[in-house]
Amino acid sequence: MIKLKKEVIKLLSSATGLPQEEICSGISTPPNSDMGDLSFPCFKLSKVAGNKPNEVADDVVKKIQPCIDKGSVVETVVSKGPYVNFTAKRSAMYNEMLSFAVSLKSKGFRKDPNKKNIVIDYSSPNIAKPIAFHHIRSTMIGSIIGNIFESLGYNVIRINYLGDWGTQFGKLITAFEEFGERNLLEKQGVKHLLDIYVKYHKAESPVLEEKARTWFKRMETGDEKAISYWKEFRELSIKEFNRVYDRLDVKFTNIEGESFYNNSSESLISKIDDKIGVKESEGALIVDLEAFNMPPVLLKKKDDTTLYATRDLAAAYDRMNRFSFDESLYVVAHQQELHFKQIFKVLELMDCDWFSKCKHIQFGLLHLAEGKMSTREGNVVFLEDVIDKAVILAEKAISEKNPDLENKKEVAEAIGVGSIIFGDISKRRTQDIVFNWDEILNFDGETAPYVQYTHARACSMLSKAGYGELDIKSINNYSPDDLEYELIKLILQFEDKLEEAKREYEPFVLARYVLDICRVFNRYYYQEKIIDIEDDAKRMSKLALVYSSKETIKEVLKIIGIKAPQRM
Repeated sequence: MIKLKKEVIKLLSSATGLPQEEICSGISTPPNSDMGDLSFPCFKLSKVAGNKPNEVADDVVKKIQPCIDKGSVVETVVSKGPYVNFTAKRSAMYNEMLSFAVSLKSKGFRKDPNKKNIVIDYSSPNIAKPIAFHHIRSTMIGSIIGNIFESLGYNVIRINYLGDWGTQFGKLITAFEEFGERNLLEKQGVKHLLDIYVKYHKAESPVLEEKARTWFKRMETGDEKAISYWKEFRELSIKEFNRVYDRLDVKFTNIEGESFYNNSSESLISKIDDKIGVKESEGALIVDLEAFNMPPVLLKKKDDTTLYATRDLAAAYDRMNRFSFDESLYVVAHQQELHFKQIFKVLELMDCDWFSKCKHIQFGLLHLAEGKMSTREGNVVFLEDVIDKAVILAEKAISEKNPDLENKKEVAEAIGVGSIIFGDISKRRTQDIVFNWDEILNFDGETAPYVQYTHARACSMLSKAGYGELDIKSINNYSPDDLEYELIKLILQFEDKLEEAKREYEPFVLARYVLDICRVFNRYYYQEKIIDIEDDAKRMSKLALVYSSKETIKEVLKIIGIKAPQRM
């Protein structure tokens, strides 16, 4: 409803003298469609004028009414108590929807660049083991937030900050020295590394623990053999990760890791010491945050090795220096809330005027309803195993519903992967998620298969009707009925929903939005027998609405990383 909103803002600004930015933030959609399409409250204006809000609303309406002419998008403006309510011309909204659909088809939705840089740190698995199932949360929430910002014209720097440094790698090298087999490493890759890592911990050996500390110390000092092991394990891991990322269509501009900041830790600690001071505590170096009711930040252990917090602080400085970010987002589970509060507090104490641009985008826990999906790899449930199972179940459903479908495996992959992604964003990110296979693969529930099937249904209708590309010029101004207008208004909320999702860093907003479109579209689909309509102009106008719905659903799915099959 961009045209309507722009005109309403101008009319209100002229009538009230308020700046357009203030009016824009006050405009909302009435809870009941009978009350109009857009609404503006007059409570603040009444305080300034010294009159009752409903009297102010009446006065604003009287000022606006003479300004509405034949070329206006606004049909009527009325006062409803303390609110000024606007109703649009339905034919004008229909025409705007057609233009929007044509634009989506030709180039997708992408606003002009605004030169603002957004750094997003997401996924961030530990090397030397397959990506665990719980990593789907950070991976997809971060990826979708990046897509949202890119669609709105931001320059997005996508960072996969690998867990590739720390004492656990001393343990891994020790495990390989004690239990590893080169031929199994070549055949099994990171799964062999995980097996020997488990063996290391089951041994519970003080001797092995000491060897591990020594190996990590050798890593920190640049020992050639230790670094050679580390590089081999890291490269092997990234290769495995990329295979999973390709299936999820997840991309990164920078694949880095904690190791990236190993050489800058000492200079950072000196900088912190000069600015706010560091303390020694039981042989370790800390930043004391007791005055802020927080535990100390541990910068260096008593064996002189650095820690996660040290490297996160170094990363924050480096990212500001490299990217001059307007926002730096850390898409990390809520369990790390204290850690990021500590990191951001240290940056604040260091007088980094950009500390407030760093934000922890936290999320809830993830579970499978059945518990462990497989005992094949011990207690770990791997993301790729979950994807494989989802695809198998999707292919089974396709075989039952449409056994003659072409490209069955390709469609099953799209449905299986889509069901996992949509299941992950089916609730607000701060809520816990429980994956239930019957629910996420339900073609009739609030799921990816339901949305994908709605898209395929629209494609099928257009194909049967012989409807090709949308030609706006061939369609006269059409006045939609109530159900059609409900669908049109939903389609025209696209940019507003993107802005809301960006503002809240919330993919769920788009999941809910596309479900709403599908819900109304399917009512329309069952209510109307469009192909059988004899009036060519009327049939084409209704098919144009089907076309616009299809393109909008497809674009939302693209932003949330889900494919939209034309047949299912």
